[in-house]
Amino acid sequence: WFGLDWDEFYRQSERIGIYQRFARKLLDENKAYRCFCTPERLENLKKRQYAEGMMSKYDNQCRELSGEEIEKNLRQGKEFAIRFKVEDGKEIKFCDLIRGEISFRSEVIGDFIIIKSNGTPSYNFAAVVDDGDMKITHVLRGEDHITNTARQILLFKSLSSSPPSFAHLSMILGKDGSKLSKRHGATTISQFREEGYLAEAIGNYLSILSWAPGDGEEIFGIRDIVGKFKIPDISKSPAIFDVDKLKWINGIYIRRKSTEELARLCIPYLIKEKIIDKKDLGNEKVTGKILKGASAFRDNLKVLNEFPQYIEDFFGEKIAGYSKDAVEILTLDTSMVVLQNFLGRLESELKSFDNNKDVDFNEEKSKNLINMIGKSLKELKIKGKFLYMPIRASITGKTHGPELPMVISILGLKNCIQRVNQTLEYIKNNK
Repeated sequence: WFGLDWDEFYRQSERIGIYQRFARKLLDENKAYRCFCTPERLENLKKRQYAEGMMSKYDNQCRELSGEEIEKNLRQGKEFAIRFKVEDGKEIKFCDLIRGEISFRSEVIGDFIIIKSNGTPSYNFAAVVDDGDMKITHVLRGEDHITNTARQILLFKSLSSSPPSFAHLSMILGKDGSKLSKRHGATTISQFREEGYLAEAIGNYLSILSWAPGDGEEIFGIRDIVGKFKIPDISKSPAIFDVDKLKWINGIYIRRKSTEELARLCIPYLIKEKIIDKKDLGNEKVTGKILKGASAFRDNLKVLNEFPQYIEDFFGEKIAGYSKDAVEILTLDTSMVVLQNFLGRLESELKSFDNNKDVDFNEEKSKNLINMIGKSLKELKIKGKFLYMPIRASITGKTHGPELPMVISILGLKNCIQRVNQTLEYIKNNK
Protein backbone atom coordinates (compact mmCIF):
# COMPACT_ATOMS: atom_id res chain seq x y z
CA TRP A 1 0.00 0.00 0.00
CA PHE A 2 2.76 2.45 0.92
CA GLY A 3 4.75 1.73 -2.23
CA LEU A 4 7.91 0.63 -0.40
CA ASP A 5 9.18 -2.90 -1.03
CA TRP A 6 12.14 -4.56 0.66
CA ASP A 7 15.10 -5.87 -1.34
CA GLU A 8 15.62 -8.76 1.08
CA PHE A 9 13.54 -10.17 3.91
CA TYR A 10 14.80 -11.85 7.08
CA ARG A 11 13.26 -13.09 10.32
CA GLN A 12 15.51 -12.94 13.36
CA SER A 13 13.67 -15.96 14.74
CA GLU A 14 15.07 -17.95 11.80
CA ARG A 15 18.64 -16.78 12.51
CA ILE A 16 18.97 -17.88 16.15
CA GLY A 17 21.70 -20.36 15.26
CA ILE A 18 23.77 -17.60 13.64
CA TYR A 19 23.55 -15.36 16.73
CA GLN A 20 24.49 -18.22 19.04
CA ARG A 21 27.49 -19.08 16.87
CA PHE A 22 28.83 -15.53 17.14
CA ALA A 23 28.14 -15.54 20.89
CA ARG A 24 30.17 -18.77 21.29
CA LYS A 25 33.01 -17.11 19.40
CA LEU A 26 33.03 -14.24 21.93
CA LEU A 27 32.92 -16.77 24.81
CA ASP A 28 35.88 -18.68 23.35
CA GLU A 29 37.85 -15.44 23.00
CA ASN A 30 37.04 -14.44 26.61
CA LYS A 31 35.16 -11.36 25.38
CA ALA A 32 31.93 -12.57 26.93
CA TYR A 33 30.85 -14.77 29.85
CA ARG A 34 27.93 -16.71 31.26
CA CYS A 35 25.84 -14.87 33.84
CA PHE A 36 23.85 -17.09 36.23
CA CYS A 37 22.25 -14.21 38.17
CA THR A 38 18.52 -14.65 38.72
CA PRO A 39 16.01 -11.95 37.69
CA GLU A 40 15.28 -11.40 41.40
CA ARG A 41 18.94 -10.67 42.19
CA LEU A 42 19.25 -8.27 39.25
CA GLU A 43 16.07 -6.44 40.27
CA ASN A 44 17.31 -6.07 43.86
CA LEU A 45 20.67 -4.83 42.57
CA LYS A 46 18.97 -2.17 40.50
CA LYS A 47 16.79 -1.04 43.43
CA ARG A 48 19.81 -0.81 45.75
CA GLN A 49 21.81 1.21 43.24
CA TYR A 50 18.92 3.64 42.71
CA ALA A 51 18.48 3.98 46.48
CA GLU A 52 22.16 4.84 46.86
CA GLY A 53 22.02 7.36 44.02
CA MET A 54 24.20 5.19 41.81
CA MET A 55 23.90 4.58 38.10
CA SER A 56 22.22 1.26 37.38
CA LYS A 57 24.55 -1.26 35.78
CA TYR A 58 25.62 -4.86 36.32
CA ASP A 59 28.10 -5.42 39.18
CA ASN A 60 30.09 -8.13 37.31
CA GLN A 61 29.39 -10.82 39.90
CA CYS A 62 29.65 -13.64 37.37
CA ARG A 63 32.50 -12.13 35.36
CA GLU A 64 35.34 -13.96 37.12
CA LEU A 65 33.67 -17.28 37.88
CA SER A 66 36.15 -20.13 37.71
CA GLY A 67 35.80 -22.95 35.23
CA GLU A 68 34.77 -25.28 38.07
CA GLU A 69 32.03 -22.89 39.22
CA ILE A 70 30.69 -22.55 35.69
CA GLU A 71 30.67 -26.33 35.17
CA LYS A 72 28.91 -26.86 38.49
CA ASN A 73 26.18 -24.33 37.61
CA LEU A 74 25.72 -25.97 34.22
CA ARG A 75 25.45 -29.48 35.76
CA GLN A 76 22.81 -28.15 38.16
CA GLY A 77 20.83 -26.90 35.15
CA LYS A 78 21.00 -23.26 36.17
CA GLU A 79 19.78 -20.87 33.51
CA PHE A 80 22.26 -18.33 32.23
CA ALA A 81 22.51 -15.34 29.94
CA ILE A 82 25.64 -14.34 28.05
CA ARG A 83 27.11 -10.94 28.87
CA PHE A 84 29.60 -8.94 26.84
CA LYS A 85 32.67 -7.68 28.71
CA VAL A 86 33.06 -3.90 28.70
CA GLU A 87 36.47 -2.75 29.84
CA ASP A 88 36.53 0.38 32.02
CA GLY A 89 38.64 3.39 31.11
CA LYS A 90 37.80 3.32 27.41
CA GLU A 91 36.36 6.14 25.31
CA ILE A 92 33.89 5.10 22.62
CA LYS A 93 33.71 7.59 19.76
CA PHE A 94 31.74 7.74 16.56
CA CYS A 95 30.87 10.44 14.03
CA ASP A 96 27.14 10.83 13.67
CA LEU A 97 26.30 12.01 10.13
CA ILE A 98 23.76 14.48 11.56
CA ARG A 99 25.15 15.43 14.98
CA GLY A 100 28.89 15.19 14.49
CA GLU A 101 31.25 13.49 16.95
CA ILE A 102 29.65 11.72 19.92
CA SER A 103 31.59 9.97 22.67
CA PHE A 104 30.82 7.81 25.71
CA ARG A 105 32.94 6.56 28.60
CA SER A 106 32.81 2.78 28.86
CA GLU A 107 32.22 3.04 32.63
CA VAL A 108 28.65 4.23 32.06
CA ILE A 109 27.74 1.14 30.03
CA GLY A 110 28.64 -1.90 32.09
CA ASP A 111 28.66 -5.53 30.97
CA PHE A 112 25.46 -6.04 28.99
CA ILE A 113 23.51 -9.10 27.88
CA ILE A 114 23.93 -10.31 24.31
CA ILE A 115 22.08 -13.67 24.61
CA LYS A 116 19.11 -13.95 26.96
CA SER A 117 18.51 -16.95 29.21
CA ASN A 118 15.96 -18.33 26.69
CA GLY A 119 18.64 -18.40 23.97
CA THR A 120 17.37 -15.43 21.96
CA PRO A 121 19.64 -12.47 21.16
CA SER A 122 19.34 -8.99 22.62
CA TYR A 123 18.45 -6.19 20.21
CA ASN A 124 21.98 -4.77 20.18
CA PHE A 125 23.66 -8.11 19.48
CA ALA A 126 21.20 -9.16 16.76
CA ALA A 127 21.53 -5.76 15.08
CA VAL A 128 25.33 -5.98 15.00
CA VAL A 129 25.43 -9.56 13.70
CA ASP A 130 22.80 -8.78 11.06
CA ASP A 131 24.44 -5.51 9.94
CA GLY A 132 27.83 -7.18 9.60
CA ASP A 133 26.45 -10.28 7.90
CA MET A 134 24.38 -8.23 5.44
CA LYS A 135 27.10 -5.62 4.84
CA ILE A 136 24.94 -2.69 5.92
CA THR A 137 26.70 0.61 5.16
CA HIS A 138 24.35 3.17 6.75
CA VAL A 139 21.97 3.06 9.71
CA LEU A 140 19.42 5.88 10.07
CA ARG A 141 17.26 5.74 13.19
CA GLY A 142 15.82 7.77 16.05
CA GLU A 143 18.00 9.65 18.53
CA ASP A 144 16.71 7.38 21.31
CA HIS A 145 19.14 4.79 19.91
CA ILE A 146 22.28 6.90 20.41
CA THR A 147 23.24 5.06 23.62
CA ASN A 148 22.74 1.74 21.82
CA THR A 149 25.27 2.84 19.22
CA ALA A 150 28.07 2.86 21.82
CA ARG A 151 27.32 -0.77 22.73
CA GLN A 152 27.08 -1.77 19.10
CA ILE A 153 30.43 -0.20 18.20
CA LEU A 154 32.08 -2.25 20.95
CA LEU A 155 30.47 -5.39 19.53
CA PHE A 156 31.52 -4.57 15.95
CA LYS A 157 35.13 -4.22 17.06
CA SER A 158 35.04 -7.45 19.07
CA LEU A 159 33.71 -9.31 16.05
CA SER A 160 36.37 -7.70 13.80
CA SER A 161 33.64 -6.11 11.69
CA SER A 162 33.58 -2.54 10.38
CA PRO A 163 30.65 -0.57 11.84
CA PRO A 164 28.31 1.20 9.42
CA SER A 165 27.88 4.96 9.33
CA PHE A 166 25.26 6.13 11.83
CA ALA A 167 22.78 8.99 11.59
CA HIS A 168 20.32 9.65 14.42
CA LEU A 169 17.19 11.60 13.60
CA SER A 170 15.42 13.79 16.13
CA MET A 171 12.21 12.57 17.69
CA ILE A 172 8.82 13.54 16.28
CA LEU A 173 6.85 15.72 18.69
CA GLY A 174 3.23 16.85 18.86
CA LYS A 175 2.26 20.48 18.17
CA ASP A 176 2.44 21.14 21.91
CA GLY A 177 6.11 20.11 21.92
CA SER A 178 5.55 16.88 23.86
CA LYS A 179 6.38 13.37 22.66
CA LEU A 180 3.94 12.17 20.04
CA SER A 181 1.28 9.95 21.63
CA LYS A 182 -2.31 8.76 21.20
CA ARG A 183 -3.67 11.98 22.68
CA HIS A 184 -2.37 13.78 19.58
CA GLY A 185 -4.61 11.61 17.39
CA ALA A 186 -3.61 8.86 14.98
CA THR A 187 0.01 7.74 15.39
CA THR A 188 0.26 4.67 13.14
CA ILE A 189 0.25 4.30 9.36
CA SER A 190 -2.75 1.93 9.57
CA GLN A 191 -4.76 4.53 11.53
CA PHE A 192 -4.01 7.25 8.99
CA ARG A 193 -4.95 4.88 6.19
CA GLU A 194 -8.29 4.09 7.84
CA GLU A 195 -9.04 7.80 8.22
CA GLY A 196 -8.57 8.37 4.50
CA TYR A 197 -5.04 9.62 4.08
CA LEU A 198 -3.39 8.61 0.81
CA ALA A 199 -0.13 6.66 0.81
CA GLU A 200 1.64 9.23 -1.35
CA ALA A 201 0.57 12.06 0.98
CA ILE A 202 1.82 10.26 4.11
CA GLY A 203 5.11 9.38 2.42
CA ASN A 204 5.55 12.94 1.21
CA TYR A 205 4.81 14.45 4.63
CA LEU A 206 6.94 12.01 6.63
CA SER A 207 9.87 12.69 4.32
CA ILE A 208 9.88 16.42 5.12
CA LEU A 209 9.86 15.97 8.90
CA SER A 210 13.30 17.35 9.90
CA TRP A 211 14.38 17.28 6.25
CA ALA A 212 13.84 19.46 3.23
CA PRO A 213 15.55 19.45 -0.17
CA GLY A 214 17.81 22.37 -1.02
CA ASP A 215 15.28 23.82 -3.48
CA GLY A 216 12.66 24.22 -0.74
CA GLU A 217 10.08 22.14 -2.62
CA GLU A 218 7.55 20.34 -0.40
CA ILE A 219 5.37 18.31 -2.75
CA PHE A 220 7.03 15.34 -4.41
CA GLY A 221 6.50 11.61 -4.87
CA ILE A 222 8.28 8.96 -2.83
CA ARG A 223 10.40 7.96 -5.83
CA ASP A 224 11.49 11.57 -6.36
CA ILE A 225 12.93 11.65 -2.84
CA VAL A 226 15.73 9.28 -3.88
CA GLY A 227 17.25 11.91 -6.15
CA LYS A 228 16.73 14.76 -3.68
CA PHE A 229 17.63 13.20 -0.32
CA LYS A 230 20.94 14.14 1.28
CA ILE A 231 21.76 13.30 4.89
CA PRO A 232 23.46 16.69 5.57
CA ASP A 233 20.09 18.38 4.86
CA ILE A 234 18.52 16.68 7.90
CA SER A 235 17.91 19.03 10.81
CA LYS A 236 19.07 18.29 14.36
CA SER A 237 15.94 19.96 15.75
CA PRO A 238 12.93 17.82 16.74
CA ALA A 239 10.25 17.50 14.09
CA ILE A 240 6.76 18.80 14.91
CA PHE A 241 3.98 16.58 13.60
CA ASP A 242 1.41 19.01 12.23
CA VAL A 243 -1.80 17.20 11.29
CA ASP A 244 -3.13 20.33 9.55
CA LYS A 245 -0.16 20.34 7.19
CA LEU A 246 -0.59 16.62 6.54
CA LYS A 247 -4.24 17.30 5.65
CA TRP A 248 -3.17 20.11 3.32
CA ILE A 249 -0.76 17.80 1.52
CA ASN A 250 -3.36 15.01 1.43
CA GLY A 251 -5.84 17.42 -0.16
CA ILE A 252 -3.34 18.17 -2.92
CA TYR A 253 -2.98 14.47 -3.74
CA ILE A 254 -6.76 13.97 -3.59
CA ARG A 255 -7.20 16.69 -6.21
CA ARG A 256 -4.66 14.94 -8.43
CA LYS A 257 -6.80 11.80 -8.57
CA SER A 258 -9.05 11.15 -11.54
CA THR A 259 -12.76 11.32 -10.76
CA GLU A 260 -13.07 7.56 -11.28
CA GLU A 261 -10.20 6.73 -8.92
CA LEU A 262 -11.36 9.19 -6.27
CA ALA A 263 -14.87 7.72 -6.37
CA ARG A 264 -13.42 4.21 -5.97
CA LEU A 265 -11.35 5.34 -2.97
CA CYS A 266 -14.38 6.96 -1.32
CA ILE A 267 -16.75 4.01 -1.68
CA PRO A 268 -15.53 2.11 1.44
CA TYR A 269 -16.33 5.15 3.59
CA LEU A 270 -19.87 5.36 2.17
CA ILE A 271 -20.37 1.68 3.00
CA LYS A 272 -18.91 2.13 6.48
CA GLU A 273 -21.33 5.01 7.20
CA LYS A 274 -24.21 2.90 5.80
CA ILE A 275 -25.01 5.51 3.15
CA ILE A 276 -24.85 2.76 0.55
CA ASP A 277 -24.64 -1.03 0.69
CA LYS A 278 -22.19 -3.24 -1.20
CA LYS A 279 -25.02 -4.53 -3.33
CA ASP A 280 -25.73 -0.96 -4.48
CA LEU A 281 -22.45 -0.94 -6.41
CA GLY A 282 -24.22 -2.78 -9.22
CA ASN A 283 -26.71 0.08 -9.54
CA GLU A 284 -25.60 2.55 -12.22
CA LYS A 285 -27.69 5.31 -10.67
CA VAL A 286 -25.84 4.96 -7.35
CA THR A 287 -22.37 4.70 -8.90
CA GLY A 288 -23.17 7.62 -11.17
CA LYS A 289 -24.15 9.72 -8.17
CA ILE A 290 -20.88 8.81 -6.42
CA LEU A 291 -18.88 9.77 -9.52
CA LYS A 292 -20.60 13.13 -9.76
CA GLY A 293 -20.15 13.66 -6.04
CA ALA A 294 -16.43 12.91 -6.29
CA SER A 295 -16.15 15.54 -9.01
CA ALA A 296 -18.26 18.08 -7.10
CA PHE A 297 -16.57 17.76 -3.71
CA ARG A 298 -12.99 17.01 -4.77
CA ASP A 299 -11.79 20.50 -3.80
CA ASN A 300 -13.45 20.28 -0.37
CA LEU A 301 -11.84 17.03 0.70
CA LYS A 302 -8.77 16.92 2.92
CA VAL A 303 -9.23 13.26 3.90
CA LEU A 304 -11.36 10.60 2.25
CA ASN A 305 -13.51 9.94 5.32
CA GLU A 306 -14.98 13.44 4.90
CA PHE A 307 -16.71 12.43 1.67
CA PRO A 308 -19.80 10.87 3.33
CA GLN A 309 -20.69 14.11 5.11
CA TYR A 310 -20.68 15.98 1.79
CA ILE A 311 -22.60 13.42 -0.28
CA GLU A 312 -24.96 11.99 2.37
CA ASP A 313 -27.78 14.49 1.79
CA PHE A 314 -27.80 13.66 -1.93
CA PHE A 315 -28.87 10.07 -1.25
CA GLY A 316 -32.06 10.99 0.61
CA GLU A 317 -35.35 11.75 -1.09
CA LYS A 318 -36.03 14.63 1.27
CA ILE A 319 -34.09 17.57 2.68
CA ALA A 320 -33.09 16.85 6.28
CA GLY A 321 -33.37 20.47 7.34
CA TYR A 322 -32.94 24.10 6.30
CA SER A 323 -30.10 26.35 7.43
CA LYS A 324 -30.89 29.77 8.93
CA ASP A 325 -29.64 31.47 5.75
CA ALA A 326 -31.76 29.17 3.62
CA VAL A 327 -34.90 30.04 5.61
CA GLU A 328 -34.21 33.76 5.22
CA ILE A 329 -33.84 33.52 1.45
CA LEU A 330 -36.83 31.18 1.03
CA THR A 331 -39.21 33.52 2.85
CA LEU A 332 -38.62 36.32 0.34
CA ASP A 333 -41.61 36.99 -1.94
CA THR A 334 -39.45 36.60 -5.05
CA SER A 335 -38.35 33.13 -3.97
CA MET A 336 -41.82 31.66 -4.43
CA VAL A 337 -41.86 32.99 -8.01
CA VAL A 338 -38.43 31.46 -8.69
CA LEU A 339 -39.34 28.08 -7.23
CA GLN A 340 -42.64 27.79 -9.08
CA ASN A 341 -40.79 28.55 -12.32
CA PHE A 342 -38.03 26.08 -11.39
CA LEU A 343 -40.57 23.34 -10.57
CA GLY A 344 -42.43 23.87 -13.82
CA ARG A 345 -39.28 23.55 -15.89
CA LEU A 346 -38.13 20.46 -13.97
CA GLU A 347 -41.48 18.75 -14.63
CA SER A 348 -41.35 19.79 -18.27
CA GLU A 349 -37.87 18.34 -18.67
CA LEU A 350 -38.88 15.09 -16.99
CA LYS A 351 -41.92 14.82 -19.25
CA SER A 352 -39.72 15.31 -22.31
CA PHE A 353 -37.80 12.21 -21.21
CA ASP A 354 -41.04 10.21 -21.00
CA ASN A 355 -41.02 10.51 -17.19
CA ASN A 356 -37.92 8.31 -17.02
CA LYS A 357 -36.86 9.03 -13.42
CA ASP A 358 -33.42 7.47 -14.04
CA VAL A 359 -32.50 9.79 -16.90
CA ASP A 360 -29.01 11.28 -16.58
CA PHE A 361 -29.64 15.00 -16.44
CA ASN A 362 -26.06 16.23 -16.82
CA GLU A 363 -24.43 19.52 -15.83
CA GLU A 364 -24.77 21.03 -19.28
CA LYS A 365 -28.53 20.40 -19.31
CA SER A 366 -28.80 21.72 -15.75
CA LYS A 367 -26.95 24.89 -16.71
CA ASN A 368 -29.29 25.45 -19.66
CA LEU A 369 -32.31 24.97 -17.39
CA ILE A 370 -31.05 27.61 -14.94
CA ASN A 371 -30.32 30.02 -17.81
CA MET A 372 -33.88 29.60 -19.11
CA ILE A 373 -35.26 30.42 -15.66
CA GLY A 374 -33.07 33.52 -15.53
CA LYS A 375 -34.28 34.71 -18.93
CA SER A 376 -37.93 34.14 -18.07
CA LEU A 377 -37.58 36.19 -14.84
CA LYS A 378 -35.52 38.96 -16.40
CA GLU A 379 -38.51 41.32 -16.68
CA LEU A 380 -39.17 40.90 -12.95
CA LYS A 381 -35.52 41.84 -12.33
CA ILE A 382 -34.95 38.64 -10.34
CA LYS A 383 -31.31 37.75 -10.77
CA GLY A 384 -28.06 37.02 -8.92
CA LYS A 385 -28.46 35.59 -5.43
CA PHE A 386 -32.22 36.16 -5.54
CA LEU A 387 -32.33 33.70 -8.44
CA TYR A 388 -29.66 31.13 -7.58
CA MET A 389 -29.94 30.95 -3.78
CA PRO A 390 -33.65 30.03 -3.67
CA ILE A 391 -33.01 27.26 -6.20
CA ARG A 392 -30.09 25.91 -4.18
CA ALA A 393 -31.94 26.21 -0.87
CA SER A 394 -34.98 24.46 -2.33
CA ILE A 395 -33.03 21.30 -3.19
CA THR A 396 -30.29 21.23 -0.53
CA GLY A 397 -31.58 23.24 2.44
CA LYS A 398 -28.40 25.35 2.25
CA THR A 399 -27.31 28.53 0.48
CA HIS A 400 -23.75 27.44 -0.32
CA GLY A 401 -22.17 24.37 -1.87
CA PRO A 402 -20.89 23.00 -5.18
CA GLU A 403 -21.80 24.58 -8.50
CA LEU A 404 -25.59 24.58 -8.84
CA PRO A 405 -25.68 22.68 -12.17
CA MET A 406 -23.61 19.93 -10.54
CA VAL A 407 -26.02 19.75 -7.59
CA ILE A 408 -29.03 19.38 -9.91
CA SER A 409 -27.17 16.77 -11.93
CA ILE A 410 -26.27 14.71 -8.83
CA LEU A 411 -29.83 14.73 -7.49
CA GLY A 412 -31.52 14.11 -10.82
CA LEU A 413 -34.82 15.50 -12.11
CA LYS A 414 -37.14 13.28 -10.06
CA ASN A 415 -35.45 14.00 -6.74
CA CYS A 416 -35.21 17.72 -7.49
CA ILE A 417 -38.97 17.80 -8.09
CA GLN A 418 -39.60 15.98 -4.80
CA ARG A 419 -37.40 18.41 -2.91
CA VAL A 420 -38.84 21.57 -4.48
CA ASN A 421 -42.33 20.36 -3.57
CA GLN A 422 -41.12 19.72 -0.04
CA THR A 423 -39.68 23.24 0.14
CA LEU A 424 -42.85 24.86 -1.22
CA GLU A 425 -44.82 23.00 1.45
CA TYR A 426 -42.28 24.18 4.06
CA ILE A 427 -42.70 27.80 2.94
CA LYS A 428 -46.48 27.48 3.00
CA ASN A 429 -46.49 26.06 6.53
CA ASN A 430 -44.07 28.63 7.91
CA LYS A 431 -45.55 31.85 6.57
